[in-house]
Amino acid sequence: MSESKVAIKRSDDLNSGSLNFGLLLGASNPSSAEDALYLKEYINSPDMLAALDKQLNFREAFSHSGLDFLNHLSKDETAEGFLKYYKDRINVSYDDKTGLLNIQTQGFSPEFALKFNQTVLKESERFINEMSHRIARDQLAFAETEMEKARQRLDAICKAELLSYQDNNNVLDPQAQAQAASTLVNTLMGQKIQMEADLRNLLTYLREDAPQVVSARNAIQSLQAQIDEEKSKITAPQGDKLNRMAVDFEEIKSKVEFNTELYKLTLTSIEKTRVEAARKLKVLSVISSPQLPQESSFPNIPYLIACWLLVCCLLFGTLKLLL
Repeated sequence: MSESKVAIKRSDDLNSGSLNFGLLLGASNPSSAEDALYLKEYINSPDMLAALDKQLNFREAFSHSGLDFLNHLSKDETAEGFLKYYKDRINVSYDDKTGLLNIQTQGFSPEFALKFNQTVLKESERFINEMSHRIARDQLAFAETEMEKARQRLDAICKAELLSYQDNNNVLDPQAQAQAASTLVNTLMGQKIQMEADLRNLLTYLREDAPQVVSARNAIQSLQAQIDEEKSKITAPQGDKLNRMAVDFEEIKSKVEFNTELYKLTLTSIEKTRVEAARKLKVLSVISSPQLPQESSFPNIPYLIACWLLVCCLLFGTLKLLL
């Protein structure tokens, strides 16, 4: 019988040296314990048997039992019988105190028992790697899908809404234009106030029909017309005026900013997922490698001899009675 002991650890556990301390303290990680039980079930599964039969010609090897007719495997054995026979030739036990999985394999020769155990370890490592990487791939694929959705939403808003709005209204930023128009109106209002003050000053010593007074009044009227025109661009009720355009533009701009932040979050999430997936990758650590057995525990020689003696006695007794 060949024996090996393994533990399932995360890559960050190995880097931090928690493997040795954990085992010395007799502690096992709940996640590792769960993975070990998964591995135990896989080792006892038809999938593992199929892999072993392909690599070791398992059925052929155990069909040549020599004189050990009690442990003989028929070449025509059913799949169910083959699996039951395989489970009798391997023993997998889990120690919940140390977190170690103990694997014992039997063979009709020490060399086959060793190769049997080594192949089980190789397939177990492949299983753990595949399971670990599949989880990481699924997490990363989900994050990348969400990132692509966020990117598409951002592109749709930027191109279909923002650019279309700017092109249709022939305006780059209605808010900036509205602010500029308001600043201009305030400036013109200040000029008008100053001109009205100057007009009142003129009226203190000039008649109403004086050329200077008439000119000042005309200038004030022209300035007021300009003020009214600029105000109409900002506050007129038509839908193409700056106040309405600024509200619509702010709504689109808010969508763009929100989806931009969402896209940034998905990019950050992908990077975190990559790091976390790499950190949580699991490895099969061989604590005790399988060795070439020096003593035979299978087949059980004394038991086999006793069975043969019993059979011989029965045959001898039967022949004696017949003769």
